Amino acid sequence: MKRLVSGILAVSLTGVLAACSSDNSKKPAESAAAGTNTNSNTSPSTPAAENKNKKLTITSIAGTWFSPVPSPDGEGVKKINEKFNIDFKPQFVPYDEYENKLPVVMAAGDMPDMVDMESANANFVKWAKQGAFLPLNDYINKYETLKAVPKYVWDAVTVDGKIYAIPQYFPLKYGKKPIIRKDWLDNLGLKMPTNYDELKQVAIAFTKNDPDKNGKDDTYGIGMAKDMVYGAWMNVETDLAWYHKNDQGQLIPGNISNGYKKQIQLLADLYKEGAIHKDWAVSKIADVRKDFFAGKSGIFYEQPYDFSESRFKSLKELQPTADIVVIPPFKQDDGQTGYAALPGYYQIVTLNAKLKDDPDKVNRILQMEDYFRTYIPVDQRNPQNPDYDWQQGGQGKAYNWVDGVAVPIENTTDLRPTTYVTDRYWAPNDEANEPIKMVSHAMAKNFVQSAFDTLKNTKFYINPVNRIHSPARAAKESELNKILIEYQTKMIVGQEPIANWDKMVNEYLSKGGKEVIDEVNKLLKESGISGEWN
Repeated sequence: MKRLVSGILAVSLTGVLAACSSDNSKKPAESAAAGTNTNSNTSPSTPAAENKNKKLTITSIAGTWFSPVPSPDGEGVKKINEKFNIDFKPQFVPYDEYENKLPVVMAAGDMPDMVDMESANANFVKWAKQGAFLPLNDYINKYETLKAVPKYVWDAVTVDGKIYAIPQYFPLKYGKKPIIRKDWLDNLGLKMPTNYDELKQVAIAFTKNDPDKNGKDDTYGIGMAKDMVYGAWMNVETDLAWYHKNDQGQLIPGNISNGYKKQIQLLADLYKEGAIHKDWAVSKIADVRKDFFAGKSGIFYEQPYDFSESRFKSLKELQPTADIVVIPPFKQDDGQTGYAALPGYYQIVTLNAKLKDDPDKVNRILQMEDYFRTYIPVDQRNPQNPDYDWQQGGQGKAYNWVDGVAVPIENTTDLRPTTYVTDRYWAPNDEANEPIKMVSHAMAKNFVQSAFDTLKNTKFYINPVNRIHSPARAAKESELNKILIEYQTKMIVGQEPIANWDKMVNEYLSKGGKEVIDEVNKLLKESGISGEWN
């Protein structure tokens, strides 16, 4: 699936590296989906007041990582229409274009009933304050999967005390992490890198020493795309989380820290050595991902949850000895070792504020969301479960049942109802997802197992800033980060000396960054929220 928000950079810039709280242990009710009748037009938690016999037209717009873009009238849509008695009109835009497309849609004044976003970013806060979205506070307790969402996640989509979006589930621990071709390490007699010096040597060796042993000069070290996606973050110290403090003891964003500077220096060194593709600054992440899974680069980022198994299959066919594992986090200068936690959600669904006068439509939308979000235990996700089979498009049509695993059939995206609503159940905890049981390809299984073995006991830093909404941050962060990305891109390709780091930081601070830092720290202090290791 997806990178986390135009990659970890964009993710953090829009606030997706969020904090968690003791509410993390809160569990949803047992799955109602497993016992529902797929011919019914209602979900177990549908409010009785809804007029379910009334056919409703529901429009939506969403970003997508699917290529080609799902058809707006695919078989999955027809199934949804029949099940929920609606005329569903979804529109999808590739995520590489969505960030520019959505503001145009919002400005046009013809907002669809449902608008999906990757995170509760600055635009979300701005549009919420402008009254574009429907407050959902009064609906939460009517639906089991909404009641199951912990407070720290609701905080991320709450503006001025009102909940303006439905967060979609995503694990705290098992998101994008740096991965490496272990077989290339073995071919070159190299060990797993444990610090930047070792990573530099490995990346250069992957570029110059024929790691795939094909006798050709056709590989490079690190896969990286424009806007610093993903870079080379190997712990919290070199990540974008608000972890470091300035001379005044204030938390600051990671991308102006000395830890992040270390990453930029590394990337500049690697670019000079040819260990990063020369066109990375104008490359799309999808193309860089293709390079990695075509065996052209040796270090990239992937997650052991909700990912494309077919990529691993393709790589194994090209390079039968391929073996991919997660790189354990590097020990930091302060003695800590770990990664930044994810927010516990990825993607949000907002509803048009005009729906306040149409409670039937609101409830129908929430009924549909609740049905698709209702947790089905892994051992019940099989063709014998009518809900699971229906959601996945049907055995033999959209997937095959192979060795106890549902294997998607190629080019059947449009057949699956989950393509059009959500394909992630609200799990009671991260481990309940058991992704090792959800993949069939041997290489993918090995990757998932090694990733879980590495990450299950890894410490994670709870980023505090995403449980608050700073008006200054919402208004200024996007433009401020463009300044940083431009500087840092030029530093990597040699057009700007890294010695100008302080100049970059001063420009960031003078153009609104100081106001953001002051306000964020003030709000954190008032709320009693701080960063912590978990």
